[in-house]
Amino acid sequence: MKKVFAIIFFIAVAAPVFAQQVVEQAEQLQQSADSAVVSRAPLADSSLVGKTIFQLLDKKGEGSVQINQPAQMSEAYGKYVKANGERKRQGYRIRLFFDNRQTARVESEELEKAFQEQFPLIPTYRSYTNPFFKVVVGDYRTKSEAIMELNKILPFYPKAIVVKESIYFPAI
Repeated sequence: MKKVFAIIFFIAVAAPVFAQQVVEQAEQLQQSADSAVVSRAPLADSSLVGKTIFQLLDKKGEGSVQINQPAQMSEAYGKYVKANGERKRQGYRIRLFFDNRQTARVESEELEKAFQEQFPLIPTYRSYTNPFFKVVVGDYRTKSEAIMELNKILPFYPKAIVVKESIYFPAI
């Protein structure tokens, strides 16, 4: 009798409470899935720019790390970095212009020059893919980086949007 009462109690009282909690969790997951999350990119340590792991570990007279490697190893690493530095990867850019009118070429050139004067540190790329002229700017690894930069550009270029493209990886 007590088991039957416990089951009836669970069905009548506890089950609706658990169901409500499940519904609330599902709604929270749905809201977070629809939201765009913008986070700051990690800052790089500027003291490491231009140094290799071999240079960092090779401290004469300090510690007990000793590197014994042929000179060809360091040369091969240098060649690898040089050869792959210009390779394109998937990332994001900000599109400022995309048009196929007869005046599109002149407009894209003018827009590119104006943008370079206004934002000289952001790389600009103008291209023609039949029949469209387009101007895109920046090389961003993540969409959040591109959105943060877009927020700075939007007051001057209100039609700018973030697009996924092949990019040159920016130096850290």
